[in-house]
Amino acid sequence: MGSLTVTFEDYEIEAPAESGETILEVANHAGVRLASYCGGRGVCNQCGVVITSGKVQSKDAARWYEQPTEDGQGLRVLACQSVITEDISVHVPLRSRAEFFTIRDIAPLAGELVDLDRFPPLSPLTRQFVLELPQPSREDATTDLDRVLRGLLADDADLAPVTVDLPLLRELPTALRDNDFHVAVAVTDAGPTRTISTVRATGAAQSSLGVAIDVGTSTVVVQLVDLTTGQVRGAAMRRNAQIAYGEDVISRIVHTQQHDRGLREMYEAIRDTINDILGWLYDRHAVSPEQVIAVGLAGNATMMNLLLQIEATPIRHTPHTPPASLLPVFEAGQLGLNVHRRAGVFGHAAVNGFVGGDITAGILAVGMHKSTELCLLIDVGTNGEIVIGNKDWLMCASCSAGPAFEGVGVDAAMPATAGAITRLRYDPGEDSFEYETIDDQPPRGICGTGLVEMLATLVEAGAIDRSGQIDTSPGSERVREYGYEAEFVLLWAAESATGEDITIRQHDIDNLLRSKAAVLAGITVMLENLGLTAADVETLYLAGAFGAGLDVDSAVAIGLLPDVARERIQVVGNSALAGAYLALMSGRARQEANDIAASLTYLDLSTDARFMDEFIASDFIPHTDLSRFPSIQT
Repeated sequence: MGSLTVTFEDYEIEAPAESGETILEVANHAGVRLASYCGGRGVCNQCGVVITSGKVQSKDAARWYEQPTEDGQGLRVLACQSVITEDISVHVPLRSRAEFFTIRDIAPLAGELVDLDRFPPLSPLTRQFVLELPQPSREDATTDLDRVLRGLLADDADLAPVTVDLPLLRELPTALRDNDFHVAVAVTDAGPTRTISTVRATGAAQSSLGVAIDVGTSTVVVQLVDLTTGQVRGAAMRRNAQIAYGEDVISRIVHTQQHDRGLREMYEAIRDTINDILGWLYDRHAVSPEQVIAVGLAGNATMMNLLLQIEATPIRHTPHTPPASLLPVFEAGQLGLNVHRRAGVFGHAAVNGFVGGDITAGILAVGMHKSTELCLLIDVGTNGEIVIGNKDWLMCASCSAGPAFEGVGVDAAMPATAGAITRLRYDPGEDSFEYETIDDQPPRGICGTGLVEMLATLVEAGAIDRSGQIDTSPGSERVREYGYEAEFVLLWAAESATGEDITIRQHDIDNLLRSKAAVLAGITVMLENLGLTAADVETLYLAGAFGAGLDVDSAVAIGLLPDVARERIQVVGNSALAGAYLALMSGRARQEANDIAASLTYLDLSTDARFMDEFIASDFIPHTDLSRFPSIQT
């Protein structure tokens, strides 16, 4: 117990604290989740709180922020930079609250991405076989294991070879005799061999389930799947609780290096996130964890390392190597997942520390590895992953886009949760904005898709110029000074849920332009290395949760995407989850996924001298060379 106390007034929580801890650290331990996307480095400016009683000291004078509230009832500070030296009381404004534990029901993936007819025959990662075996006798004294193997191969000779491990062998005699040798036997496809994972009562075979999981840096998505039919019973998502330690993977790796329990904390955060979603799905669909006997995972290399509790430091340093490319099939009990402890777990293979299994899963889902056309796959997140190729060759790269489009470094930004602005169009004639928010809630801030459309509409209206500078000439009350920079009021306080103006500031725009410039520069340099241009791209797949809600015209208008004919652009959504589902349900898909990872050629953009030149040229809207964007020239 701490010797000091922090009272979080809005939550009616009195949390113990030690002198020298920050408010953010105490909040994390107390279960008060603040919007801290930079891992407590004082960069994202999202964790602002109000000290209503007591005083704090600065952790880092260079990043210290302290401002009186309008009503004079306290001081605004950044929780991550505020060191506790005495008892304090804290008010957490609405915009600073991170909704980590809100689980959202989502529609199951559908369409071509998850069409199992592309991968016949149906062969889930774990299959159930109902066996009615003859009981041992003097005439048939076959061993228990051989008796089970004989029954399995009589049902499907292609299962051979089948193996069993010692824990299952120990359980086998009791399981057979308790069920009069009429049993359901689960067999997991472990690659070249199959492994008996469970032997239990026949009733278990009537409802064998699996889960497909997208282990995202920002968001985790889980689908509950009937292994017999491939039908998705339900799907849900939740923010990744690791965000408390940093929005980007580098911040999280650094945390594991700087804290004795850092790796364990990261593992527990992602494990608990997955298990919370699983529990929610079980309750909603009236199933039990014991029914789930197979798991398909897709995630970037860092997320997979942290889930597997493998040291992730090598990913941070050149040449950014993950511990393994092709992963063995694990048992769920080894990962602490709330499914049957012996459920098989298949993880998509990584190519590099920054091109992970989420990308190989995405390639599998969109099918570009079988296409005769020149395809371009783009997944924009903290890193922009890019894949170019077709059935003959595939090249991939990663560019450090930064997390601006996920909210870091943009004061008005927020995750895609209730109240986030997703659409925003400015009418300069009426001097008003039209907007849409998630769940039609009053606006709290802007998520990534809204930020893209905001830039496009403000440029179109002349409120910001092609270099991203806010027009400060007299005439609009929306433009004003904030400290030493200009800001533009998007929504007035009366329109927002927070009771404060929602604004975009000059440094926010600068951060957004740098993020989009990195993505465009990465695409351009990759195409140039291959002697190609954007005009050669026959199909552009825009993947990921951010891409799913993106207005394509706005993305091209600001130069986030190259100027590809719009009919060639396909917004495919969560291709990583689709790949995890396909691998869960099809042995052929699992083999193709491994083949994809082995065939990819990685281009290291950090060593390409042209990347920085192209990055600088792309740090305009849409680009310094307007001839590259013929469809939006005026």
